[in-house]
Amino acid sequence: MPRRCVFALFGLFSISCSGPYSNDTVKATTAPKVTVKVRDAALEAIPEIIAATGELQAEDQATLRAKVPGRVQKLHVDLGTRVQEGQVIAELEKEDYELRLRQAEASMEQTRARLGLGPKDGDEVDPVNTAIVRQAAASLREAKLMFGNANELFKKGIVSNVDYQRAGVNLQAAEARYQGAVEEVLRTRAELLQRRQEIALAKQQLTDTLIRAPFRGAITQRLATVGEFLAVNAPAVVLVRWHPLRARLQVPERVAFKVRAGQRIDLMFEGQAASHPGRVVRLSPSIEAQNRSLVVEGEMPNEDGNLRAGAFIEATITVDANARGIAVPLSSVISFAGVDRVFVVNNSALEDRQIKVGRRLTNPDRLEVLSGLKAGERYVLDPSDRFVQGQKVEVVSQ
Repeated sequence: MPRRCVFALFGLFSISCSGPYSNDTVKATTAPKVTVKVRDAALEAIPEIIAATGELQAEDQATLRAKVPGRVQKLHVDLGTRVQEGQVIAELEKEDYELRLRQAEASMEQTRARLGLGPKDGDEVDPVNTAIVRQAAASLREAKLMFGNANELFKKGIVSNVDYQRAGVNLQAAEARYQGAVEEVLRTRAELLQRRQEIALAKQQLTDTLIRAPFRGAITQRLATVGEFLAVNAPAVVLVRWHPLRARLQVPERVAFKVRAGQRIDLMFEGQAASHPGRVVRLSPSIEAQNRSLVVEGEMPNEDGNLRAGAFIEATITVDANARGIAVPLSSVISFAGVDRVFVVNNSALEDRQIKVGRRLTNPDRLEVLSGLKAGERYVLDPSDRFVQGQKVEVVSQ
């Protein structure tokens, strides 16, 4: 083969085998000059965030149980029912407890009658003014009088020593009866206080036949039915607080030091495009040894009840709301085989620059540039995959 043909084939082979990174210098010298639109890279407000995953949990959950035994007469809730604080959940039969209350009230009235208290009198009573003490006091005065007379007659020799001693014994007995009467009144007064407590207990048991919601929430389980007899502490329903909810997140140890209480949290749920805002309220005092992460709890408002406890969540925690960075439009980035690139204009020529991108920003859609592009550098807005390193350009607008 002639030498001229060999050189021609060699040149053709060299050009045809050049790729995007194999022989940029040759392609730049042969590529035509192109017109491009550029923009200056500038620092802007891009808050620093930390990504985390976790689970949405109820702030409070309680199994409502019967405080007193009884048969379920009414059940006002079912699965998903929303209730307010203090709302009646279930009612037990009341007849037995109403009878116990009336019995306790009758016992109290008997005790008041023994103390001589009328319907309009209070519970305070002076033992001296009671009938039993006044009777004992009268007997004591009589015994004192008889003993005084016997003492005078004994001194004059009119009565015998036996009669004198008998009068003394009667006086001692009268004093003992008086003391016994006072103590009886005091015991009865204490019994009256006991009757008052028995009435209060009977009223409380009657009140406890109504099972009420301790907080605002929703029913997740109904464990009792109408007509079922519930023993003491038997479960009736399970209640959860649906507003607010608690987001329990796992934050990697390497960035855990940036998280503080009060920082903003944005939650994303499967099947929902919009995010839900919240805030950090609690941080674990220790790192989890198994996955080297920090447990962070956030508070999420849920007034409308659209969020549900137990859901898997993806969250971002804004650790620095005043952070600044560089972002470029999506159309300015060329991605191939996991590598992201932009074209920068230097001295009227293209420079193929590899960059590291962060998260995608919205409104408008942009990509955060973590490295590879500095503020003040001009990048091409709509690059073509045919652009090559060193290709001459003409800038028409900025």
